[in-house]
Order: sequence, then structure tokens, then C-alpha cells
Amino acid sequence: MSMGRRQILGTRLAHALFVIALAFNITGCLTEGIGQVDNTDVVGAPGEVPMPPLTPPERTVCDPFNAGVSARDRGLVGNLLYLEDHQPRYTSARDYITNGTPVQSTLYFDKLYIPTRAFDLGFYTQDGTLVLNQHDQPLYEYFGLRLESQLQLAPGEAAGWYQMAALSDDGSVLSLKSSDGVLTPLIDNDGTHPTRMGCAMKSVYLNAGERLPFVMEYYQGPRFHISMVLLWRPLPAGADPNAAVSDVECGRSGNGRYFNSTVIPSAPTATYYEMLVRGWKPLSNQNYYFPEQASNPCGIQNPLIISNFSIISTTQTSVPVTWVTNQPSTTQARVKDVVTGAIIQSAFDPTLTTNHTATITGLTANTLYALTGTSTIPGQQSTTSDEIAFRTPR
Repeated sequence: MSMGRRQILGTRLAHALFVIALAFNITGCLTEGIGQVDNTDVVGAPGEVPMPPLTPPERTVCDPFNAGVSARDRGLVGNLLYLEDHQPRYTSARDYITNGTPVQSTLYFDKLYIPTRAFDLGFYTQDGTLVLNQHDQPLYEYFGLRLESQLQLAPGEAAGWYQMAALSDDGSVLSLKSSDGVLTPLIDNDGTHPTRMGCAMKSVYLNAGERLPFVMEYYQGPRFHISMVLLWRPLPAGADPNAAVSDVECGRSGNGRYFNSTVIPSAPTATYYEMLVRGWKPLSNQNYYFPEQASNPCGIQNPLIISNFSIISTTQTSVPVTWVTNQPSTTQARVKDVVTGAIIQSAFDPTLTTNHTATITGLTANTLYALTGTSTIPGQQSTTSDEIAFRTPR
């Protein structure tokens, strides 16, 4: 690489690191591959791309798509593939996976939460390397991802039926994987389209400690946006678990409908927060249990984790909230007015505890708010819960 190109890359990287660190809640890792992908003895559909061999730890680097911390047994693992210039511009995730050229790397993600964003930030590793195809071109568009993990309940989530959905731009297909490797599609949100909510064909049942293996196939076709958010909610009362998921947003699309990508970081819209009010939530890192690898090399041994994050009750002017952490840590909660963006925080409690309670006052009646809790181990880790949304009474 020439000195001029290194300087350009360094400038772009500095900008991208700042942008991505603010914009994403996704942990990734690129492991340099060795040899070629072997398509022999693959269980599953013909042409399915198998997992590449895991490489030595010294050849593993984690990229800056990171705003959180993952445990070593949590997350997703998979392949990145791209189309050659001469190939058709396919409109299905499976065609990308079957016909794409694999990048000799293994990808690790802590969860699938990529709000709608500009397509052209690319894949940067932590050491400053921009991931390129064999023609020395950045992978901005016409690439596919095949990711594997296992669904599981997080602490505090009740056993039962769960509806699932995916917000994606472009196509995504989530399939459950049987013990003999057969894939059964559950969410079909395939095709070239703006950010669209694809809803599951039926609900899934989970018991505490149970894990459901799955494969997510995704592709990014032509520019200008990219997104991937996997959500679920408990089956609403009276709904048929064997029927297709019914929600007012199922099948709707728009690159500004769920997230505003014109700001950095991309901001959820009122439509997205209303989905949270209806019970939807993006799956957290604790919902993804690693497949048959020993550990996630991008994770750490004992991350600070928030679980059981929930609202006790809501009045016109206040909201008390509780959560649990796996290590003694501090307590503070905050709400954001979804319309005005105004933020109100609870008093900071420096007491180190694993059972947290905070109350936020000064709210307005009949207002949509987004709520988070933050805990910190002094001088060490800090972690913030996933957002939940609520509307104060009239």
C-alpha cells in the first residue's frame, strides 16, 4: 500500500471510528482466514456456505463496530461474502450466500442491532484495516452475511411463546436449524427494499435454559442504506402461535420510518418506540448463545451485565424502574422525550449493589418516553440497558 493511500485510510479510519463508535450497538470481530472455504460434507441446503475454520488467537482482531461488551459464550459467528463484478445482482440472500466469494475471515457479532445507516462506512478492523475484496475494493454494497447462533431467554424473561420480526435493508431470512442441519425459514424479509419489517410465519416457544439454533442470511444490494435489527415480543393474549405474526408494522417499509439515518448516531423514530410500547424489543446479547465453538474471542471473561430491566409502574409525572446486575455497581436511569429529545435523569446513586432501583420525576402526561438504566463499576466497566418505551397516562 502506498504512503498516500495509508494517509487517506488513516484519515477515513479516524472519522469512521468516531462515527461507528457513536452510531452502533454492535460488536464485531474479523479473524483472518486460512486456506479456502471447503464446501464438501456440508449439512443443509445444496450450496450452503459452511463455517470457516477458526484461526489462532494471534490472528484475531476485533473491529470498531462496538458500543458494548459481550461475554465469551454470547453472540453470533459467520461469513462475509461478496459478488464479483461479472456476477448478476441477485435479489435473494440465499443467492448471495450460494454464489458469493467468501472473504477469508470469520465474523463475530454481539447481537443484531444495526439501525438504518448510510451504506458507505465499510468494515474497519481495530488495527486500521479496511476490509477489501480481491480487487482491492471496499465492501460497501453487493455483499452477503451468513450468521449462526442460538436463541435463548435472558434472565427475567418468562418461558412461553414469542413472536419474532426483522427490520432489514436489504433482504434477510431467519431460519431455525434442526439437529440434523435442516433449515426451516421463520422470517422471510428477502428482496431489495428499504428498511422493512418482516414478521415471522409463526411464533416460537422457549423454556428457561432451552436454546434454538438458527441461521440468519442477509445481503446488502445497491446503495444507499443498510440495516439489520432482530426483535421479538411475548405472544399477545389470544393470538394463535401457529399463525403469522400480526402487527400494524408488518410489511411496512421506509428508510426514515424506524430510524433517522441523517443524524449520527441514527436515532429511533416515534414509530420504532411505539413498537416497543406494544411489547417488541431488540434481542440483547444475552439472547444469543454461541454455537458449537468454544468461545467468542471478541468477548471478555466477566462483563458487567444488566438484566430484568423493567418499569414498576407509571404515573403522569414519574416512573420507577428496577434492574439487576451480575456485579455490584452504581445506579442511574434516564428518559428521553421521543418528540422533543429532552432528557431527564434520576439522581445518581453511588452505592455498589446488584439490585437497582431508580425513580425519574418531572415527566409530562400523555407523552412517549424512551427509558434506559446505566450501571458502572468505578474505574472499570460501564454498561447501559437496552431501551424500553412507555407512554405516561393522560
